Order: sequence, then C-alpha cells, then structure tokens
Amino acid sequence: MNKTNNNIEDPDDITMTAQELHILSELDSRQYGFLLLNQQANASKKVLIQKAVKYLQLMVVQARRQQKANENDANNQNKNISIDPKTWVKLGHFHLLLEDYRKALSAYQMFYKTQAENHWQDTTFLYGIGLVYFHFNAFQW
Repeated sequence: MNKTNNNIEDPDDITMTAQELHILSELDSRQYGFLLLNQQANASKKVLIQKAVKYLQLMVVQARRQQKANENDANNQNKNISIDPKTWVKLGHFHLLLEDYRKALSAYQMFYKTQAENHWQDTTFLYGIGLVYFHFNAFQW
C-alpha cells in the first residue's frame, strides 16, 4: 500500500469486493451480542470490519484535510466537503461490534451532532448509543 506524506494510507488503496460490501451493509448495532467477533468462526468478519473501520477513518481524515486546505485557499469558491452522517453511524456500529466502546461513542456523538433534528428517526443509532451508554453506566439521556 502506498503511504502519503503524513504516513496515512490512501482510502483508494483499500479495496473490497461486492460481497464484502454486502456483508458490511447488513451489519449494525442489532448484531451486538449475537455476532461474537472474538470467536474463531467469525474471524473473517472481524478482519472485514477492521478493514472497513480503517477505510472509513481514512476517508474522514482525508475529507477533514481537504476541508482545511479549502479554508486556506483564497481562490477557493467555497467548496464544502461534507461527510454523510450515515458514515458516523456505520462507524459507530462497527466499533460497537468490535467492542471498542469509546470510539463507538465518539462516532455516535458525531452523528448526533450532525443530525440533531432527526437523530431519533434512526433506530439502529438509538439502539447502538443506548448499548454504549449502558456499557459506561450512563443512564441519563
């Protein structure tokens, strides 16, 4: 894989098959507790989820860098790069399934921040953030 100047990989270097993308599209917070990624039978799914997390994180970093570069460019015509809010939810789900609760909470909070008006309509988000809050014994909403 190619490395950029800042020792961060390019998201384009991570490739996934259509079958892998289909598997990832079906995963969300509802599989928490049922899909045990530490079991040998689910090792391939764990690797796939880790690969997806890496890709999504690189995509977010790249978008943020592009946004900062656009802010510093005086000739820029206000090109705003936005990250789809569903990206944060999916990242939260993947971290939850990997039992990385702090990162799951961070991703879910980013979704909440970007979708303050409509967050309650996404039931998988509500279930996922509820599980994370339960893990941290934070029962106040």
